[in-house]
Amino acid sequence: MKHLNHKVDLCVVGGGLSDTCAAIAAARHGLKVLLMQDRPMLGGNASSEIRMWVCGARNLEYRETGILEEMQLENFYRNTNRCYQVWDTVIYEKAYCEPNLTLLLNTTCQKAETEGNRIVSVTGWQMTSETYHTVEAVYFADCSGDSILAPLTGASVRVGRESRSEFDESIAPEESDRKTMGLSCMFQIRETPTPQPFIPPEWAMKLPTDDDIPLREHEIGTNYWWIELGGDRDSIHDTDALRHELLSISYGVWDHVKNHGDHGAENWVLDWIGFLPGKRESRRYVGAYIVNQNDVSSGGHFDDAVAYGGWTMDDHFPEGFYYRGGYPTIHHPAPTPWGIPWRSLYSVDIDNLLFAGRNISVTHTALSSSRVMGTCSLLGQAWRWQ
Repeated sequence: MKHLNHKVDLCVVGGGLSDTCAAIAAARHGLKVLLMQDRPMLGGNASSEIRMWVCGARNLEYRETGILEEMQLENFYRNTNRCYQVWDTVIYEKAYCEPNLTLLLNTTCQKAETEGNRIVSVTGWQMTSETYHTVEAVYFADCSGDSILAPLTGASVRVGRESRSEFDESIAPEESDRKTMGLSCMFQIRETPTPQPFIPPEWAMKLPTDDDIPLREHEIGTNYWWIELGGDRDSIHDTDALRHELLSISYGVWDHVKNHGDHGAENWVLDWIGFLPGKRESRRYVGAYIVNQNDVSSGGHFDDAVAYGGWTMDDHFPEGFYYRGGYPTIHHPAPTPWGIPWRSLYSVDIDNLLFAGRNISVTHTALSSSRVMGTCSLLGQAWRWQ
Protein backbone atom coordinates (compact mmCIF):
# COMPACT_ATOMS: atom_id res chain seq x y z
CA MET A 1 0.00 0.00 0.00
CA LYS A 2 1.22 3.51 -0.80
CA HIS A 3 1.23 6.30 1.77
CA LEU A 4 1.50 9.94 0.70
CA ASN A 5 1.85 13.04 2.86
CA HIS A 6 0.50 16.53 2.13
CA LYS A 7 1.02 19.87 3.86
CA VAL A 8 -1.54 22.62 3.22
CA ASP A 9 -3.09 25.66 4.86
CA LEU A 10 -6.63 24.24 4.80
CA CYS A 11 -7.94 20.69 4.53
CA VAL A 12 -11.64 20.46 3.65
CA VAL A 13 -13.35 17.12 4.33
CA GLY A 14 -16.45 16.49 2.21
CA GLY A 15 -17.44 17.23 -1.37
CA GLY A 16 -20.88 18.81 -1.51
CA LEU A 17 -21.61 22.31 -2.75
CA SER A 18 -20.72 23.89 0.61
CA ASP A 19 -17.40 22.03 0.67
CA THR A 20 -16.57 22.91 -2.91
CA CYS A 21 -17.44 26.59 -2.49
CA ALA A 22 -15.41 26.70 0.74
CA ALA A 23 -12.35 25.15 -0.89
CA ILE A 24 -12.52 27.40 -3.96
CA ALA A 25 -13.05 30.56 -1.89
CA ALA A 26 -10.07 29.78 0.37
CA ALA A 27 -7.87 28.97 -2.62
CA ARG A 28 -8.78 32.27 -4.25
CA HIS A 29 -7.71 34.04 -1.05
CA GLY A 30 -4.24 32.56 -1.52
CA LEU A 31 -4.44 29.55 0.81
CA LYS A 32 -3.06 26.19 -0.24
CA VAL A 33 -6.13 23.94 -0.01
CA LEU A 34 -6.82 20.20 -0.22
CA LEU A 35 -10.36 18.85 -0.63
CA MET A 36 -10.91 15.23 0.50
CA GLN A 37 -14.11 13.64 -0.81
CA ASP A 38 -15.26 10.02 -0.45
CA ARG A 39 -17.27 9.99 -3.70
CA PRO A 40 -15.97 10.06 -7.31
CA MET A 41 -17.62 13.42 -8.01
CA LEU A 42 -18.39 16.67 -6.22
CA GLY A 43 -21.78 18.24 -5.53
CA GLY A 44 -23.20 16.02 -2.77
CA ASN A 45 -27.00 16.06 -2.84
CA ALA A 46 -26.87 18.09 -6.08
CA SER A 47 -24.69 15.55 -7.91
CA SER A 48 -25.84 12.93 -10.41
CA GLU A 49 -25.78 10.32 -7.62
CA ILE A 50 -28.67 11.98 -5.73
CA ARG A 51 -30.08 14.69 -8.09
CA MET A 52 -31.68 17.12 -5.68
CA TRP A 53 -32.09 20.60 -7.10
CA VAL A 54 -30.49 23.56 -5.33
CA CYS A 55 -32.89 25.44 -3.04
CA GLY A 56 -32.16 28.45 -0.86
CA ALA A 57 -33.44 31.86 0.14
CA ARG A 58 -34.25 32.83 -3.40
CA ASN A 59 -37.49 34.38 -4.54
CA LEU A 60 -38.28 37.03 -7.16
CA GLU A 61 -35.96 39.49 -5.41
CA TYR A 62 -33.13 37.31 -4.06
CA ARG A 63 -30.78 34.55 -5.13
CA GLU A 64 -27.48 33.10 -3.93
CA THR A 65 -24.65 34.63 -5.95
CA GLY A 66 -20.86 34.18 -5.80
CA ILE A 67 -19.24 30.83 -6.57
CA LEU A 68 -22.53 28.91 -6.63
CA GLU A 69 -23.92 31.25 -9.27
CA GLU A 70 -20.70 30.95 -11.30
CA MET A 71 -21.29 27.20 -11.51
CA GLN A 72 -24.99 27.54 -12.25
CA LEU A 73 -24.50 30.10 -15.03
CA GLU A 74 -21.82 27.91 -16.63
CA ASN A 75 -24.22 25.00 -16.43
CA PHE A 76 -27.03 26.99 -18.09
CA TYR A 77 -24.64 27.92 -20.91
CA ARG A 78 -23.13 24.49 -21.57
CA ASN A 79 -25.71 22.01 -20.35
CA THR A 80 -28.73 22.86 -22.49
CA ASN A 81 -30.17 19.33 -22.12
CA ARG A 82 -29.91 19.51 -18.31
CA CYS A 83 -27.77 16.37 -18.15
CA TYR A 84 -26.70 15.66 -14.57
CA GLN A 85 -23.35 14.19 -15.63
CA VAL A 86 -22.48 17.46 -17.40
CA TRP A 87 -23.44 19.33 -14.21
CA ASP A 88 -21.04 17.02 -12.32
CA THR A 89 -18.31 18.09 -14.73
CA VAL A 90 -19.05 21.79 -14.29
CA ILE A 91 -18.67 21.49 -10.51
CA TYR A 92 -15.59 19.28 -10.86
CA GLU A 93 -13.69 21.58 -13.18
CA LYS A 94 -14.43 24.64 -11.03
CA ALA A 95 -12.41 22.95 -8.30
CA TYR A 96 -9.90 21.07 -10.49
CA CYS A 97 -8.85 24.19 -12.40
CA GLU A 98 -8.25 26.28 -9.26
CA PRO A 99 -4.43 26.64 -9.00
CA ASN A 100 -4.21 26.49 -5.18
CA LEU A 101 -6.63 23.57 -4.79
CA THR A 102 -5.79 19.84 -4.74
CA LEU A 103 -8.59 17.28 -5.11
CA LEU A 104 -8.55 13.86 -3.44
CA LEU A 105 -11.65 12.04 -4.71
CA ASN A 106 -12.70 8.52 -3.70
CA THR A 107 -10.90 9.17 -0.40
CA THR A 108 -12.59 8.32 2.90
CA CYS A 109 -11.42 10.18 5.99
CA GLN A 110 -10.58 7.50 8.58
CA LYS A 111 -8.32 9.05 11.21
CA ALA A 112 -7.44 12.36 12.84
CA GLU A 113 -4.45 13.26 14.99
CA THR A 114 -4.84 15.98 17.62
CA GLU A 115 -2.58 17.86 19.99
CA GLY A 116 -4.45 19.57 22.78
CA ASN A 117 -7.37 21.45 21.27
CA ARG A 118 -6.04 21.43 17.71
CA ILE A 119 -6.17 18.97 14.84
CA VAL A 120 -2.72 18.19 13.46
CA SER A 121 -3.57 15.88 10.57
CA VAL A 122 -6.21 13.66 9.02
CA THR A 123 -5.68 10.44 7.11
CA GLY A 124 -7.88 9.13 4.32
CA TRP A 125 -7.96 5.93 2.27
CA GLN A 126 -8.22 6.37 -1.51
CA MET A 127 -9.66 3.06 -2.67
CA THR A 128 -9.08 3.60 -6.40
CA SER A 129 -5.30 4.00 -5.99
CA GLU A 130 -4.89 1.85 -2.86
CA THR A 131 -3.20 4.81 -1.17
CA TYR A 132 -3.34 6.32 2.29
CA HIS A 133 -3.14 10.13 2.29
CA THR A 134 -2.12 11.98 5.46
CA VAL A 135 -2.85 15.70 5.34
CA GLU A 136 -1.27 18.18 7.76
CA ALA A 137 -2.92 21.61 7.82
CA VAL A 138 -3.26 24.80 9.78
CA TYR A 139 -7.07 24.70 9.54
CA PHE A 140 -9.49 21.84 9.02
CA ALA A 141 -13.02 22.22 7.70
CA ASP A 142 -15.67 19.54 8.05
CA CYS A 143 -18.40 20.01 5.47
CA SER A 144 -19.18 16.31 5.25
CA GLY A 145 -22.76 16.68 6.48
CA ASP A 146 -22.34 13.78 8.90
CA SER A 147 -19.53 15.63 10.73
CA ILE A 148 -17.02 12.79 10.36
CA LEU A 149 -14.30 14.71 12.23
CA ALA A 150 -16.45 14.85 15.39
CA PRO A 151 -16.05 11.18 16.41
CA LEU A 152 -12.40 11.30 15.27
CA THR A 153 -11.50 14.36 17.37
CA GLY A 154 -14.02 14.48 20.21
CA ALA A 155 -15.53 17.77 18.98
CA SER A 156 -18.89 18.52 20.58
CA VAL A 157 -22.00 17.74 18.51
CA ARG A 158 -25.74 17.55 18.91
CA VAL A 159 -28.08 14.96 17.42
CA GLY A 160 -31.85 15.22 17.29
CA ARG A 161 -34.42 17.70 18.55
CA GLU A 162 -33.98 20.04 21.49
CA SER A 163 -36.74 20.38 24.06
CA ARG A 164 -39.06 23.35 23.68
CA SER A 165 -37.82 24.91 26.91
CA GLU A 166 -34.07 24.81 26.20
CA PHE A 167 -34.17 27.68 23.67
CA ASP A 168 -37.81 28.72 24.16
CA GLU A 169 -38.66 27.38 20.69
CA SER A 170 -42.40 27.19 20.10
CA ILE A 171 -42.19 24.57 17.33
CA ALA A 172 -39.81 22.22 19.18
CA PRO A 173 -41.19 19.12 20.96
CA GLU A 174 -41.90 19.23 24.67
CA GLU A 175 -39.12 16.73 25.40
CA SER A 176 -35.76 16.40 23.66
CA ASP A 177 -35.03 13.28 21.63
CA ARG A 178 -32.57 11.95 19.04
CA LYS A 179 -35.05 12.05 16.16
CA THR A 180 -34.06 13.83 12.95
CA MET A 181 -35.38 14.46 9.48
CA GLY A 182 -34.90 11.46 7.23
CA LEU A 183 -33.23 10.37 3.99
CA SER A 184 -34.72 10.16 0.49
CA CYS A 185 -33.88 8.28 -2.70
CA MET A 186 -34.83 10.35 -5.71
CA PHE A 187 -36.05 8.94 -9.03
CA GLN A 188 -36.66 10.45 -12.46
CA ILE A 189 -39.24 9.60 -15.11
CA ARG A 190 -39.41 10.35 -18.84
CA GLU A 191 -42.31 10.66 -21.28
CA THR A 192 -42.25 8.57 -24.48
CA PRO A 193 -44.44 8.67 -27.62
CA THR A 194 -46.08 5.30 -26.95
CA PRO A 195 -47.47 3.32 -23.99
CA GLN A 196 -44.82 1.63 -21.84
CA PRO A 197 -45.25 -1.20 -19.32
CA PHE A 198 -43.64 -1.34 -15.88
CA ILE A 199 -42.90 -4.59 -14.06
CA PRO A 200 -41.81 -3.95 -10.46
CA PRO A 201 -39.24 -6.13 -8.72
CA GLU A 202 -40.62 -8.76 -6.37
CA TRP A 203 -39.31 -6.87 -3.35
CA ALA A 204 -41.09 -3.62 -4.23
CA MET A 205 -43.56 -2.45 -1.60
CA LYS A 206 -47.18 -3.15 -2.50
CA LEU A 207 -49.19 0.09 -2.62
CA PRO A 208 -52.31 -0.71 -4.66
CA THR A 209 -54.62 2.08 -3.45
CA ASP A 210 -54.43 5.80 -2.75
CA ASP A 211 -55.18 4.97 0.90
CA ASP A 212 -51.74 3.34 1.05
CA ILE A 213 -50.10 6.73 0.40
CA PRO A 214 -52.45 9.24 2.08
CA LEU A 215 -51.82 12.98 1.65
CA ARG A 216 -48.87 12.29 -0.69
CA GLU A 217 -49.00 14.06 -4.05
CA HIS A 218 -48.11 11.41 -6.60
CA GLU A 219 -49.46 12.50 -9.96
CA ILE A 220 -47.13 12.96 -12.94
CA GLY A 221 -45.19 16.20 -12.61
CA THR A 222 -45.08 16.19 -8.80
CA ASN A 223 -42.11 15.77 -6.49
CA TYR A 224 -41.67 12.49 -4.62
CA TRP A 225 -39.56 14.04 -1.82
CA TRP A 226 -41.89 12.42 0.73
CA ILE A 227 -40.36 9.01 0.01
CA GLU A 228 -38.35 9.54 3.17
CA LEU A 229 -37.16 7.33 6.04
CA GLY A 230 -34.75 7.26 8.94
CA GLY A 231 -35.66 10.18 11.17
CA ASP A 232 -36.74 7.77 13.89
CA ARG A 233 -33.66 5.59 13.39
CA ASP A 234 -29.92 6.29 13.16
CA SER A 235 -29.53 8.44 10.05
CA ILE A 236 -25.83 7.57 9.81
CA HIS A 237 -25.35 3.95 10.85
CA ASP A 238 -28.64 2.68 9.40
CA THR A 239 -28.06 4.25 5.98
CA ASP A 240 -27.58 1.02 4.02
CA ALA A 241 -30.66 -0.66 5.47
CA LEU A 242 -32.65 2.51 4.85
CA ARG A 243 -31.46 2.65 1.25
CA HIS A 244 -32.98 -0.74 0.45
CA GLU A 245 -36.23 0.19 2.15
CA LEU A 246 -36.36 3.49 0.25
CA LEU A 247 -35.78 1.66 -3.03
CA SER A 248 -38.60 -0.73 -2.17
CA ILE A 249 -40.94 2.19 -1.51
CA SER A 250 -39.81 4.06 -4.65
CA TYR A 251 -40.50 1.09 -6.89
CA GLY A 252 -43.80 0.55 -5.08
CA VAL A 253 -44.86 4.16 -5.63
CA TRP A 254 -44.00 4.00 -9.31
CA ASP A 255 -45.85 0.67 -9.61
CA HIS A 256 -48.87 2.39 -8.04
CA VAL A 257 -48.66 5.34 -10.46
CA LYS A 258 -48.20 3.10 -13.51
CA ASN A 259 -50.38 0.12 -12.74
CA HIS A 260 -53.06 1.11 -10.20
CA GLY A 261 -55.59 3.75 -11.11
CA ASP A 262 -55.47 6.46 -13.76
CA HIS A 263 -52.51 8.75 -13.08
CA GLY A 264 -51.78 9.81 -16.67
CA ALA A 265 -48.62 7.68 -16.68
CA GLU A 266 -49.32 5.36 -19.61
CA ASN A 267 -46.51 6.75 -21.80
CA TRP A 268 -44.05 7.44 -18.98
CA VAL A 269 -41.04 5.28 -18.04
CA LEU A 270 -38.78 5.14 -15.01
CA ASP A 271 -35.56 6.64 -16.35
CA TRP A 272 -33.29 6.68 -13.27
CA ILE A 273 -33.40 5.78 -9.60
CA GLY A 274 -30.81 6.80 -7.00
CA PHE A 275 -28.91 4.23 -4.95
CA LEU A 276 -27.32 6.86 -2.70
CA PRO A 277 -29.86 8.42 -0.31
CA GLY A 278 -29.86 12.16 0.16
CA LYS A 279 -29.64 13.15 3.82
CA ARG A 280 -31.30 16.06 5.56
CA GLU A 281 -29.92 15.81 9.08
CA SER A 282 -27.49 13.90 11.29
CA ARG A 283 -24.78 15.33 13.59
CA ARG A 284 -24.57 19.10 14.14
CA TYR A 285 -21.45 20.69 15.57
CA VAL A 286 -21.59 22.92 18.64
CA GLY A 287 -20.10 26.30 17.82
CA ALA A 288 -19.50 29.46 19.80
CA TYR A 289 -23.19 30.22 19.24
CA ILE A 290 -26.15 27.93 18.54
CA VAL A 291 -28.66 29.56 16.20
CA ASN A 292 -32.27 28.81 17.20
CA GLN A 293 -35.84 29.31 16.01
CA ASN A 294 -36.12 32.77 17.54
CA ASP A 295 -33.00 33.96 15.71
CA VAL A 296 -34.47 32.75 12.43
CA SER A 297 -37.91 34.27 13.05
CA SER A 298 -36.45 37.66 14.03
CA GLY A 299 -34.28 37.86 10.89
CA GLY A 300 -30.91 36.88 12.32
CA HIS A 301 -29.64 40.42 12.94
CA PHE A 302 -26.19 39.39 14.17
CA ASP A 303 -23.22 41.77 14.28
CA ASP A 304 -21.07 38.97 12.79
CA ALA A 305 -23.55 37.76 10.14
CA VAL A 306 -21.60 36.38 7.16
CA ALA A 307 -24.29 34.61 5.11
CA TYR A 308 -28.05 34.27 4.95
CA GLY A 309 -30.83 31.74 4.81
CA GLY A 310 -34.43 32.15 3.81
CA TRP A 311 -36.02 28.76 3.25
CA THR A 312 -39.03 28.14 5.46
CA MET A 313 -38.51 26.18 8.66
CA ASP A 314 -39.46 23.06 6.74
CA ASP A 315 -39.60 20.49 9.54
CA HIS A 316 -40.23 16.95 8.29
CA PHE A 317 -41.78 14.40 10.63
CA PRO A 318 -39.19 11.78 11.67
CA GLU A 319 -41.40 8.86 10.56
CA GLY A 320 -41.24 10.09 6.96
CA PHE A 321 -43.20 7.85 4.60
CA TYR A 322 -44.85 6.05 7.52
CA TYR A 323 -46.20 9.21 9.15
CA ARG A 324 -50.01 9.07 9.05
CA GLY A 325 -50.91 12.16 11.06
CA GLY A 326 -51.32 14.41 8.03
CA TYR A 327 -49.04 16.09 5.50
CA PRO A 328 -45.44 14.84 6.11
CA THR A 329 -43.88 18.24 6.86
CA ILE A 330 -44.79 21.59 8.40
CA HIS A 331 -43.60 24.79 6.69
CA HIS A 332 -43.17 27.21 9.56
CA PRO A 333 -42.58 30.72 8.17
CA ALA A 334 -39.11 32.26 8.08
CA PRO A 335 -38.10 35.69 6.77
CA THR A 336 -36.15 35.96 3.53
CA PRO A 337 -33.32 36.62 4.13
CA TRP A 338 -32.22 35.95 7.69
CA GLY A 339 -28.61 36.29 8.84
CA ILE A 340 -26.27 33.48 9.93
CA PRO A 341 -23.39 34.44 12.26
CA TRP A 342 -19.71 33.58 11.94
CA ARG A 343 -19.86 32.26 15.52
CA SER A 344 -21.96 29.30 14.35
CA LEU A 345 -19.34 28.17 11.81
CA TYR A 346 -16.43 27.17 14.09
CA SER A 347 -16.07 24.65 16.89
CA VAL A 348 -16.46 25.66 20.49
CA ASP A 349 -13.74 23.23 21.64
CA ILE A 350 -11.44 22.44 18.66
CA ASP A 351 -9.51 25.63 17.93
CA ASN A 352 -8.81 25.06 14.21
CA LEU A 353 -12.03 23.29 13.16
CA LEU A 354 -14.53 25.04 10.88
CA PHE A 355 -17.74 23.74 9.34
CA ALA A 356 -20.30 24.68 6.70
CA GLY A 357 -23.41 22.96 5.39
CA ARG A 358 -26.18 21.16 7.25
CA ASN A 359 -23.85 20.41 10.19
CA ILE A 360 -23.38 23.99 11.46
CA SER A 361 -24.15 25.09 15.01
CA VAL A 362 -27.95 25.35 14.96
CA THR A 363 -30.85 23.75 16.76
CA HIS A 364 -33.01 21.23 14.95
CA THR A 365 -35.68 23.86 14.29
CA ALA A 366 -33.20 26.39 12.84
CA LEU A 367 -31.63 23.60 10.78
CA SER A 368 -34.97 23.06 9.07
CA SER A 369 -34.37 26.43 7.36
CA SER A 370 -30.56 26.53 7.04
CA ARG A 371 -30.03 23.01 5.62
CA VAL A 372 -30.82 23.70 1.94
CA MET A 373 -27.92 23.71 -0.53
CA GLY A 374 -28.07 27.33 -1.69
CA THR A 375 -27.65 28.47 1.91
CA CYS A 376 -24.97 25.85 2.61
CA SER A 377 -22.96 27.06 -0.40
CA LEU A 378 -22.91 30.61 0.93
CA LEU A 379 -21.72 29.37 4.32
CA GLY A 380 -18.66 27.74 2.77
CA GLN A 381 -17.80 30.83 0.76
CA ALA A 382 -18.32 33.10 3.78
CA TRP A 383 -15.43 31.94 5.96
CA ARG A 384 -13.09 34.76 6.93
CA TRP A 385 -9.60 34.43 5.45
CA GLN A 386 -8.70 38.13 5.32
